[in-house]
Amino acid sequence: MTKKDIDAFFARSASERQLAPFREELLQPTPNIDAERARRCTQIQALVNPMDRKYLSRFLVDYSWASGLLEGSSYTELETEALVVYGERQPDKPIEDAVLALNHKRAAEHLWTHRELSLETICAMHALLTDDHGLAELNGSDHFLPAAQRGTPRVYEDVNLANSAYVPPHWPGTSGARDVLVRIVDTAKCMEPVQAALYLLTRIAYVQSFANGNKRTSRIAANLPLLAAGLVPSSFVDIPKAQYIRGMAAFYELGSMLVIEQTFIEGYVRSIIRSSNLPPALRGVGADIAGTVKQLCDFINSGARPSAPAVAAFLSAPPRVQATPVVAQGSPARRTPSKRPG
Repeated sequence: MTKKDIDAFFARSASERQLAPFREELLQPTPNIDAERARRCTQIQALVNPMDRKYLSRFLVDYSWASGLLEGSSYTELETEALVVYGERQPDKPIEDAVLALNHKRAAEHLWTHRELSLETICAMHALLTDDHGLAELNGSDHFLPAAQRGTPRVYEDVNLANSAYVPPHWPGTSGARDVLVRIVDTAKCMEPVQAALYLLTRIAYVQSFANGNKRTSRIAANLPLLAAGLVPSSFVDIPKAQYIRGMAAFYELGSMLVIEQTFIEGYVRSIIRSSNLPPALRGVGADIAGTVKQLCDFINSGARPSAPAVAAFLSAPPRVQATPVVAQGSPARRTPSKRPG
């Protein structure tokens, strides 16, 4: 199946597309990014800055802004920084957007200090991402859940996805949602870090194990194997929302990884560039960041070494040493009771 086929398929509305029930075989390790592409994703991190407290401070802003944007948040990058770093909320913007950003920050802090890929870590981050902090103004928002549903795989809740012909699995009154999430975690543990990251990104969202917040949880969970291996985490900055949604939908309904794989690769390249000490040729006005992204993506996809020396520098440093976990600034991330759909 080509991208042109996928575009033609989604030219029809969800109501015109054939229902796509949950497929057990899509929980297998494949389809996924192939081993060579995954390996090359680890070979372009030569210029990455030390993953210390300063790095964490930037990551918290980038991730909170970018993942919130994929959820429809109205906060800009600068507004997110003012909120996450200084606690300044934009009074003219919805309070749910502010809470969404702060929840992402708390979940990312938890990620940074709890890098073990486990059901417990994933559920703890889900609870943080979907916490409504007891604010009545957030009642009815799709971003938050009641306490009983936060950090707890669904048992009776049925999930229907808007604008999608995909029908998620439902095991009412059983531990089915939890069991399948455990299976996903166990499968990812046997993979190389980048392959595990893309697997978690797609499969956690696919099974919809929680009443809501599944895509948010899948995005942060994807960073667990990366950080555990000392690799750059993905902030999801500059990922086009339409491309991300199309990629996930193509996996849900067609079982195709084509779009989401390339979306993941490009997003990961952009995260690496933002995390790097860039050569002078790639700084300031006129720097060809788009061209750098293209050359690095081409290297990952084909193995073709970048022609520009400044871009080739991303490939030339000695192997990186796994970073020591850094305790986040501010109050420590804590495990919260559970809450609702997403």
